[in-house]
Parts: sequence; C-alpha cells; structure tokens
Amino acid sequence: MQIVFYSLYALVWTFILPVLWLLAKYFIPKWKDGLAQRLGNLDGLQLPPKPLWFHAVSVGELNALLPLLGFFKGYKVILSVTTSTAYKLANEKLADEIELNQIQVFYMPWDHPVIIAKTLEKIDPQAVIIMESEIWPALFYQTKRRGAKLVLINAKLSDKSFKNYMRISPVFRDIFAQVDLFFAQSSADSRKFLQLGVSPKKIYMMGNMKFSALPRFDEKKSAELKQFIGYQPDDFLVVCGSTHEEEEALLISIFQELKFDLMKEFDHNRFSKLRLVIAPRHPERFHTVETMINSAAKLIPVRYSEIKGDRRQTAMAEHDVLLVDTIGDLFDIYSIADIAVIGGTINENIGGHNVLEPAVCRVPVVIGPHYHKNIAMVDMMEEADAIYVAAAKEDIRLGMMDLIKSQERRVLMSSNGVQLTKEHRKIVPTISEKLKEFVFEEDGYKAEEKILSVQESKL
Repeated sequence: MQIVFYSLYALVWTFILPVLWLLAKYFIPKWKDGLAQRLGNLDGLQLPPKPLWFHAVSVGELNALLPLLGFFKGYKVILSVTTSTAYKLANEKLADEIELNQIQVFYMPWDHPVIIAKTLEKIDPQAVIIMESEIWPALFYQTKRRGAKLVLINAKLSDKSFKNYMRISPVFRDIFAQVDLFFAQSSADSRKFLQLGVSPKKIYMMGNMKFSALPRFDEKKSAELKQFIGYQPDDFLVVCGSTHEEEEALLISIFQELKFDLMKEFDHNRFSKLRLVIAPRHPERFHTVETMINSAAKLIPVRYSEIKGDRRQTAMAEHDVLLVDTIGDLFDIYSIADIAVIGGTINENIGGHNVLEPAVCRVPVVIGPHYHKNIAMVDMMEEADAIYVAAAKEDIRLGMMDLIKSQERRVLMSSNGVQLTKEHRKIVPTISEKLKEFVFEEDGYKAEEKILSVQESKL
C-alpha cells in the first residue's frame, strides 16, 4: 500500500508542478516570492550543520511558534513558512536573529519527492518539527529515510480531516507512523491520532501553544491607542478580526441594523457611539473591502495605515469604519475593542481563527457556527463562558445585541476569558524541555555540538 500510494503521489505532483510554476510565475504574485525556494533551491541560505528545522505554515502558526523559538536561542535553527504574509512577519519578528545569522527563514518547498529529497540533502536536519496539522507525505517519508527525527507540535486534527483520513486509514496510518512524537492540543486530538493507529507511547497531550503565544494586555497602552486613533473614551467598538470573503458584507449589514435598532429603541446618544472596525485576514483583499464599505455600505472607511503614518483625523467621523490594513497589529486593535467578532467562522470553508487574543485583552468574543479548525479552543472558551457561539450566521446579530445592551454580561465574559488564558500560559517551557530531551539527549548529542558558539552565530 505504501509503495502504491507514494508512486501515485509522486505522479500527481509531477503533473501539477508545471501548473503551479506557471501560476506562480505569471498569475499569483504572492506565490512568485520565494519561487526558487519552493522548488528546493536554497543556495542563498547559510545553513548550519545538522539544524533543527521548524515549520509553521502561516501567521497563526508562526505566532504560536515564536515563543518556543525563544527557548532555542543559540541552537542551530532554521524556519520555513508557506505563506508570504508569514514570511514577511517572520523576517520582522526575527530580524535581530537573522542579522546575526542565528536563524534562517525560507519558504517551505513543494512536496514533490524530488524537490524534498534535494531539500533534505541540502539541509541535513537533526530533526524536523512541524506546527499543527501540516501533513506532507514526501517530507515525512524522506525525513525518516534520512534518519532525522520528526515531531508534530501543537498537533490537531479537525473533525473533517479526521473523517477523510479514516476513509483511507491504511494510507494515513503509514504516514503518521513516520512521526516520532505528537504533542497534541487536546484529549480529543489525542484520541483521533490513536484511532489512526499512532502508538500511545508517541502521544503527549500538552495543550494549545497559542495560549503561551499571547502578548500581555497593557491597559494604559490600550487607552493611548484608542485616543491616538481618534476615538472618544465612550465610543463602543465592535472589532471584526481576520475576516474573509462573504463575511465583511454580513458584518457591516448587522452593524448598520444594530445601530439603527438600538438608537430607535433606546437612548440615541448612547448608541450613536457604536463604531465598527474591520481587519481582513489577507492583505490582497484590503482594497476590495474598502470599496465594499465605501460603495455598498455607503460608509466612509479610514485606513489604519494612514493613521499610523500620522495622517490622521482628530476624531473619527460619526459613521466611519476603521479598516485595519496592516500586518501584525490585530492584537493591539483587539485591545481597544468592547466586543470582538472572529472571522473565518461565518464562511464555512475557513474553519475559524484565534479566539484567544481578544480574550486575553478582556474582550468578550462572538463567533459564527463554522469553527472546525479550532474546536478544542472554542470548547474551552465556551465551557468557561467566555464566548458566544452562534448556531447559525443569522444568530451573530443576537449575540452582538445581547452584549451591546448588557454591560454585566460583557464584564462576566471578559473576566472568564482572562482567567482561562492565565491558567494555560505554561505550555511552551514544558514543550521546549521535552523537545530538547528527545532530540538531543536520546542520542547523547553533546551540548557543544547542538549549540552555536558566539563566534559562529555572528558569522
């Protein structure tokens, strides 16, 4: 079965690789960046011998991984990402380490067996450590064939992926058999891996690393940011973060309905202070969302990049919408929110995004019905009564209405969210210790061999 699957897998990649190359070269600009690296050409990198190869596919996984990388300073480390936004953010966040040649950042090569073989030959890693649910058969098989260790950290399986894997379980049993260790997010994820034939000895239920990746909430900084943007202290901000196609139109419509209904039913002055902030997930959609706000919704959007560039108004106009068109600022924006609506939960094809960032900022959270990529996280939040989960997308309006009207409810949910995040911040140091023990100590790998000297790190 393994030989048949792997042969078919290689054949499929052989057919689609020219198509991907054409798309990247001429039609999809964000793929063009790093095309040579996606094809396995890493000649421009100064790779250390026998490094630890960490991989995070996109911004969410990268943000969760960064605190762990902090425990590997001085070690021989390289980092791959898949998306252009993650690549840009990694270069910003790790600028000092990159400058000192303490870490190399590159695009993950496509999983064609020939490309992966070329990449592994070039890198010759001590271990490959992959965030969450990135399953690449060629990388898995050839990593083990070379004798390197393979670890999945913050590992999870959505219900949809699990059902698909179970349909051809012999194939995925063999793929997962290549992995040496699974650091699972939850007991539910652990059970799914067990059902796919993973040995219980390989699975550790560690919790979700995204708790430890959360920045600290600074109340003073939050108040200063709100004032800097031009909001008044009593403005009520609804922040819609990481939104996708089909979601902004619905959220804008709900916001307009809420504002009209609340001003009509209750105190006009109080609810005229209702404000909307939208932060699209992908930079290439900023202009599209701006046009939608301006034309379809008949509102005047203000770009956050213009405010950061000191071209700001002294106050936001009454019906203005703030469009967050920058990368890496969403946490700060959540910190000034009164309610946060998390994108990716309305469009059924996405599966949700991080619900913890607003929670740590003492902000009650509202999500739509589609959160299959974050079930464990949402379940914890729901059990703690720190989140409103809409049964259908039409019910998002009800959850927002309830929270806008009830300060008591907002205070209770925000307090519960903060308490939950405090309890789960100690995950990353434990994972770091177990990784080092597994990767190095089992082979008697000497400390002086695994750590870069000061001179080496500055070359």
